[in-house]
Amino acid sequence: MQEEIFKNLTSILDKEINLYTEMRNLYTEKKEILIKNNILELTKIDTKIIENYEKIKKIDILRLDAIKMIGEDIHSMSSLIEIAEERCPKFVIKLKEQQAKLNNLSSSISILNLTNMKLIKHGMILTDKKLNIIVEACAPKGTSYNGKGQENDNNNLEMSTIIKDV
Repeated sequence: MQEEIFKNLTSILDKEINLYTEMRNLYTEKKEILIKNNILELTKIDTKIIENYEKIKKIDILRLDAIKMIGEDIHSMSSLIEIAEERCPKFVIKLKEQQAKLNNLSSSISILNLTNMKLIKHGMILTDKKLNIIVEACAPKGTSYNGKGQENDNNNLEMSTIIKDV
């Protein structure tokens, strides 16, 4: 019975690793899209990320249910490996490999997510600067006043008339 539970659990973990690998690839793709500033592609990749996240949530529920079948309150892969050493040692190596892969994926995804957030923030700063330039270029210029609070008249243009020139 225990062997079947651990077999099912390692299968679920493999699926979870595949989904996290796909998530890492999506975040890498998103980074490239952010660098290119391609808004249409950004929307598509964000949709894929959300879909993948929903799949991860579903597989996570399956994993938690499989762990409950072991009959103990397990909060980490290390605890799971310790129990496997006692009850089903043939799965210990597989679980340790999966733990290493999950740790690697977790750190990669965290770094990519942080990088993407910084790229988004930088893009917002650039957009704000561009918007300020546009606003300054299009905004009407105010009149200037002298020290006495009177308007400076810079429009003193002399007019030439035919009568005056003759």
